[in-house]
Amino acid sequence: MGALPAAAQETRVPGTEARRIDEPVFGGQMVVYEAGRGNAREILLVHGIGDEAARDFRDHIAWLQKSFHVVAVDLPGFGQSDKANVLYSPGNYARVLKHVADRFLRGPFVLVGHSMGAVVSLRYAATYPEDVRRLVVIDAPGVLHRYSVTSQYLAHLGLEFVPPAAEPLDWLTNLARKLLAPLEQLHLDPQFILSSPQLRETLLGADPAKIAGLAVVIEDLRRELPKVRADTLIIWGAQDTLAPSRTGKVLALKLPRAQLAVIERAAHEPMLEAPERFRAALEPFLEHGLTPAPGTAAPMAKHGDASCQRERNRVFEGEYYSLSLDGCQRVQIRNARVRELRIVDSTVTIDDSRIGGGETGLYARNSTIVMTGGRVEGDVAITASESRLDLAAVEVEGREAAVTAPLRSYVVFSLCRVHSPRTRGEVHEFYAVTAKNPL
Repeated sequence: MGALPAAAQETRVPGTEARRIDEPVFGGQMVVYEAGRGNAREILLVHGIGDEAARDFRDHIAWLQKSFHVVAVDLPGFGQSDKANVLYSPGNYARVLKHVADRFLRGPFVLVGHSMGAVVSLRYAATYPEDVRRLVVIDAPGVLHRYSVTSQYLAHLGLEFVPPAAEPLDWLTNLARKLLAPLEQLHLDPQFILSSPQLRETLLGADPAKIAGLAVVIEDLRRELPKVRADTLIIWGAQDTLAPSRTGKVLALKLPRAQLAVIERAAHEPMLEAPERFRAALEPFLEHGLTPAPGTAAPMAKHGDASCQRERNRVFEGEYYSLSLDGCQRVQIRNARVRELRIVDSTVTIDDSRIGGGETGLYARNSTIVMTGGRVEGDVAITASESRLDLAAVEVEGREAAVTAPLRSYVVFSLCRVHSPRTRGEVHEFYAVTAKNPL
């Protein structure tokens, strides 16, 4: 273990002491930064993709080191650490962090991860739960299924696996043409690309950012999130388009003990874009842990039957016996209870709502639906006809079937729980549902 050479001193993290160490996972060398040595409390900072690496936390190490022994890293492939054509996956990075933690930290520590580093930190906290006293997840990309409408992260890195950022509902409307058909025709399984040094070179240019970015987006956390025992603060920039706040909401729903703090007027790097507001969200959690959950919600307003005809931007909240949408665009259904929901020729987002209870919970024809949280139930939970559904952290229960489709429809499940005679358990998959292939 040695100090950085003089040429690297200018790029090290201000206020820290830097060490270059051998790391056993990729067989190269990496840089570890320390500040506040001697403080009893420990904190490990894990950066996202980018050449700045650990410097992304430079605005916060100064105040953290007053009460914490701070350790930050340039992960292999980034910053001053070695770069190679190797598999920079969250699992491998978690093993790198374990080596660092065992060498530099004493006892359980606070683990803070941003962007790619947030996914790595989730993997670490699930794999080594005894190490993590508290967990902070900042604007994590991926998490949702890679076919979900909000997977714009790879486009930012210049990869062709997803179309460029666009209006999510419009993007999903063309999902089959833009994304699924080319992938199916070329049989481009991202895992196959990542596992092959030759394909990493040919298709990704052996670029650590592209390798790590693709690995993050295809990381399947459905079995890992329940293993995270640490209290978790999820911090998100309200204007993040690379990892939209929907993902933070899903993590808050799926992690055992977690709260979401949204930083207004910040995008994908809230610790740099809004450092004071970021500190105001982080510091109380470091000192006191999670705050008590708010009291019971107010009772729902009852509306009976309601409809929407060729309108835009309608919002529906409360309790409905039936709700019918026909030719309506950008409709929001939130904090609602709808026994019968019928959607035709419409684009709709549904948040934190319970749909169904009778024969069919949700009927969709030629429509695009993005649903986050909540539940859909019925004898047949969802009947879809030429429709596109993106469901995240949704519970779907169909006593006869979860999803039927008289005409081919596409359904993306991200970290959903599905109960039907054909499908049962945690589902994180894409399905083309047809009359002969129900769920």
